[in-house]
Amino acid sequence: MRVVVVFLLLLVSCQGREPVGPVADDVVAAPEIACPGGPTCSSLLDDQPLQAGAAQRDVTPTRFEIARFSYLNRTDDSGCAAEAPLYAGQHRCGTLKDNMLGDCGTDGACFTDADYPGAPDADDSQSDGDLFDYWLDCGVDRLCPDNVPETGGLELNGLDDDGDGAIDDGPYPGPDEGEGDGVFQALWLAGYDNNRPAMGVKDPLSARAVVLRQGDTTIALCTVDAVGLFFDEQERIRDRIEAAIPNEVDLFLLQATHTHEAPDTMGQWGFSDPFGGIPTGPGRDETHMELIRNGCKDAVVEALGALSVVEVRVGAVNPGVEGLVRDGRDPVIVNDTVTVISLEDTVSGEVKATLLNWGNHPESLDSDNNFISSDYVHALRKSFETGLPATSTKPARAARSGVTLYLQGAVGGILGPNGFPITGRDGTVYESDTKSWARTDAFGQNVAELGYQALENARVLAAPQLRFSALTYRAPVENAVFHVGLDQGWFDRAVFDYDAAAQLGPGNVPHLQTGVAVVKLGDIGLVTAPGELFPETFVGYAADQSFGRPMIGEGNPNPPDLTSVPQAPYLRERLGSVYALPLGLCQDEMGYLVEPYDFKLADGSDAYVEQAEGDHYEETNSIGPDAVPQLMRALDVLFTFEAGR
Repeated sequence: MRVVVVFLLLLVSCQGREPVGPVADDVVAAPEIACPGGPTCSSLLDDQPLQAGAAQRDVTPTRFEIARFSYLNRTDDSGCAAEAPLYAGQHRCGTLKDNMLGDCGTDGACFTDADYPGAPDADDSQSDGDLFDYWLDCGVDRLCPDNVPETGGLELNGLDDDGDGAIDDGPYPGPDEGEGDGVFQALWLAGYDNNRPAMGVKDPLSARAVVLRQGDTTIALCTVDAVGLFFDEQERIRDRIEAAIPNEVDLFLLQATHTHEAPDTMGQWGFSDPFGGIPTGPGRDETHMELIRNGCKDAVVEALGALSVVEVRVGAVNPGVEGLVRDGRDPVIVNDTVTVISLEDTVSGEVKATLLNWGNHPESLDSDNNFISSDYVHALRKSFETGLPATSTKPARAARSGVTLYLQGAVGGILGPNGFPITGRDGTVYESDTKSWARTDAFGQNVAELGYQALENARVLAAPQLRFSALTYRAPVENAVFHVGLDQGWFDRAVFDYDAAAQLGPGNVPHLQTGVAVVKLGDIGLVTAPGELFPETFVGYAADQSFGRPMIGEGNPNPPDLTSVPQAPYLRERLGSVYALPLGLCQDEMGYLVEPYDFKLADGSDAYVEQAEGDHYEETNSIGPDAVPQLMRALDVLFTFEAGR
C-alpha cells in the first residue's frame, strides 16, 4: 500500500514547482571563501594569538500535548525504560497503535482487539462519535481539568512524577493554548518510525557554540541536540548572526549531534495515517525550530563577547569497539578514535571549552523511548562539567569549567551503541535489550571517561595557526521518496536545477544546495560532511579497522564487493593532520553517504521504498548514489587548495 501511495504522490510532485537556476553538474574550481587571505580576513597569522569563547542555550521544547499512554504500542517490558513515569500504573512507550483513529475510548482497546476487556469504557468514551480518543486535548501545558497536583515535595523535584507530561504541576490553571480544539499539538520524535509522540522530558536539549579567532579570521561552530539540520537552517542562523553582529564571523558551521530522542527537525517523522503509510504533513514544530535558530545565534553572540587568548591542548585515545560501538552494515569498519580538544585561558587557566569528537549514533534509548533526550550525549557532557566520582576501578574525575561540545563523527552504516551489554563505571552490567535511562547515562559516562584519558595524554599545541577553506555545491536527489517529501513540504529547504513542467528523470531531478569545509588549527584538521559519513570513507578498508570481527558477515546474501572499493588516500590521510576529525552531519543532513560501489536498490518500483536484499537500509535514506562522488569532487578542490597554501 505504501508503494502505491508514494508513487501516486510522486506523479503529483512533478507539478507546481518552478525551476531555479541552471543545471550545475560540476563543482566550482576554487573555494568560495578561504581565510586568512580573503577579502574579510586578510591578516597574516604570524605572532597573532588564538582567541576562543564558548556559550550554550537551552532549546528544550516545553509546549506540547501528549498522547494517552493506552494508545502507545508497547506495555511494560524490557523495551520500556523502567525509570519513565507511570501512568495509571503502566509504562507504555513506542509509536501510536494502528487503531488510533478508531472510536475505541480512553482505554485504547477496540472490541476487535485481542486485549478488549469485554465491555465498553466505563466513562462512555467508546463509540461516542469522537475519533480523537488517542490524545489528551489539554493544551500545551498538558494540564487537564481533572489534573491531580503533585504533592509531598514531588512538585519541587523537577520531574514528571505522575506521568502526565507536566513537570512539577500544580492545580489546574484553566484552559490554555490548544486546549479542547480537537487538534493534537504533538511533538514527534525523530530518527525511527512515524507516530512516536513526545510524552515528557528526560534531559534537556541544548545549542552549544564555540568561536575561534586569530587575527581577523573567525570561525563559529554551533552543535545542536537534533537528528539533523539542513543547510538552509545553517544559512538562516548565519543571517541572524550577521544581523546581530555584522562582519564578525567568516565561517559559520551548524552541526547536529544526531540524537534519535529529540523532536523532528527535518520533517519526515510526523503524523502518518496508519493506512496510508506516509506522513500527512511535516513533523517539524516551528516553535522548536525558532528555539534552535535563536539559541545558536545567541550562543554565538555570547561566545564572541567572551573571547580571550587561549592555549590549545589536544589528545586522543583508540579504545577499540568492545562495549562501545557496533557496525550494523558490512563491511564492518569503525573509526574508534576519540579526540578531545581543550581550550584554556592563558591567564586564568580556566577551561573555556572542551570538544570531544567520536562517531556513534545517539540512540541507546532506542525506538521505544518517548521522552525528549539528547541520549548518551547528555551524560557525556555532564560528566565533564560536573565531574565523576571514584569507583573501585576508576579514579575520580574533576569537573571542568566552560562548555562541553560533542562533535559527531562518522556514523554511516548505523554505528550504534546497541546489541551488546554495557558495564558502568561502578561495575553495574546493563544488558543490551534493556533500554533503561540508567544504561544510557552509564554509557555516556563511559565515553566521558575515554575523554578524560585522552586529556591525560594531551599535548599543548605551540602557536597553532587557524585557517579554513569552504565552498557550496549542488547535489542531485534521486531518492523518489525524498521527491515526495520535497513536494509535500516535509522538508523545509529550497530545490534547484529542476524543471517542474518537464518529465522527472535523468537530466531533470531536484538538486540541493549544500556545503563542505576544511578547517586547520595547527596539528588539528577537521573536515565536514553534509550527512552520515561512513567510517570507511574516512579511514579506509584496512583489516585492523574491523577490530577482529569479520569484515563481511557470514550469510550476507548481497555483500559489498571489496575488490571495487575506492583506493587510498582516504579522507583521514588527505587531511594531513596529526589529529584528524570528521564532522558528520555538519552543514547539512542529506542522509547516508553511501559509497557507490555498494549502493544497491530494490528492484522495480520498490527502489528507495524497500531496501535491497541483504543489509541495504541506508540507501532508502540517501539522496542517491552520486552523493559521495559529489562530496569528493568538492573536497578535491579544498584539499588541492590547502596543499598549495
